[in-house]
Amino acid sequence: MSVSSPAQVSASISSHSSLFAPARLAGTLALILGVGSHAINGFVTTAVLPDIIRDLGGQDRAFWVFSTFEMMAILAGCLTGATKQRFGARFPFLVATLLLAAGSVLAGLSTSLTGLIAGRALQGFGEGMIIALCYSLIPDLYPSNIAPRIFALLAGVWALAAGIGPVSAGLLTELWSWRAAFLVNIPLTLMLFGLMNSALPARSTSGTASRQLRQTGGAGRLALRFVLLAVSIFLLTLIGEIHQPLPLAATIMTGLIAAGLLLKLDRASAQHLFPKQAFRATTVVGLGTWIVFLISVVTAIRAVFITTMGQVHWGLSVTQASYVAAGLAFSWSFFAWISSRAPSRQRELTYLAIGPFLIAAGMLLTAVGIATASLVTFSLAAIVAGAGHGLSNQILMRSLMYSAKDGEQDLVSSILPTLSSAGIAIGGGLTGLIAVLTGLVSPGDTSLITGEAIARSGAAVFYINAALMIIPAAAMLVLRHRLVRSEEIGQTDQEF
Repeated sequence: MSVSSPAQVSASISSHSSLFAPARLAGTLALILGVGSHAINGFVTTAVLPDIIRDLGGQDRAFWVFSTFEMMAILAGCLTGATKQRFGARFPFLVATLLLAAGSVLAGLSTSLTGLIAGRALQGFGEGMIIALCYSLIPDLYPSNIAPRIFALLAGVWALAAGIGPVSAGLLTELWSWRAAFLVNIPLTLMLFGLMNSALPARSTSGTASRQLRQTGGAGRLALRFVLLAVSIFLLTLIGEIHQPLPLAATIMTGLIAAGLLLKLDRASAQHLFPKQAFRATTVVGLGTWIVFLISVVTAIRAVFITTMGQVHWGLSVTQASYVAAGLAFSWSFFAWISSRAPSRQRELTYLAIGPFLIAAGMLLTAVGIATASLVTFSLAAIVAGAGHGLSNQILMRSLMYSAKDGEQDLVSSILPTLSSAGIAIGGGLTGLIAVLTGLVSPGDTSLITGEAIARSGAAVFYINAALMIIPAAAMLVLRHRLVRSEEIGQTDQEF
């Protein structure tokens, strides 16, 4: 275990350990730009979608503007760790930035929704690889003693994106059109590649991986794993388009079975796409991946319903509802800063343990706000949930990244944001199923949820998800115990 305590952080801070020291400046700026562009693109695209539909038509295919992006982003994220291990980081960044630029041009200049969806697919693959590479580079660029500060900084980037995203979307649309929301990526991708070209050393492949694949017959297994990966991602993304309970449940189950077969094949292969310990609940990394995934599954309900409920239940404008929802991002950033300044590792592990319970409390408050028609309580719930994420997320991510062994740090680091995206995709489907079963939405109904339905069933959906949040919260207590034990063993070994 190589995770340093914040006490060690304070003792070691000096000019050479700054995030913006000359040796790290390009890397830090590139991470800010990479994470920031990913976050802003999400907020901006959501805001300009109505203008896109008015211009290009295709209301019945609007779902694919988002789902195609997410599908390709998850696919790219799953492949990034192994790609980085084989080629280094610079070459994948070149490919990713070129794909993002090409997709942005195609989407921004498209005269049909089909062309825009194709552009979003290229964008998604590029963005998915960029965000996975950004997280996989954290252990490469920063020692564990200053890692809390880069996580806090990136959390601030997300909050800033939440704040300026809706406003920038409106300005871009008014000054030109919705197309500017995509074409603005061109200078950003050029800047990102230039920074990464400066921050990362060139590394050529030795060909060892290729020889190993040929010698072990791994090429066939790799193709099979790729097919299973594509099938599972497609099915788990498609659930957002299914509204009947039984087909929805069957699609989720089939997708999970495909994912399980994929993990089983991957563990038996010479070249891994995923960490060997992923989803093995008896290990620190395995239990941690489950926690990251499950928290994303349960909290996906906020992405699905929060802004819509703000508009329908309280009559908020799109911008007002967006800022109520963005309270989570602002709170996340503030409490991530608090978490990064924890005075001891013991305090960090306390934050780690209470974070999921605060997220559950946030969901409970959301339900109470809906039941009592209190906008203040509804808004406060986002702040409480954000505090839970902010206190625990960076400690969890950092503990998993720096605990990885046997050369799997790249695989662990790059898979974490991808697991979050996959969890949100599955959670969206699970939320839809719960919404149908509770009567919040009617099967096959694609219209906006009504105020009557929210008053009748909106609170129940959040009560159920608050209860489900207890599962990863309890798992986090187990993980905290394991981290304490492993770090005590590590300290004992160092003494001898």
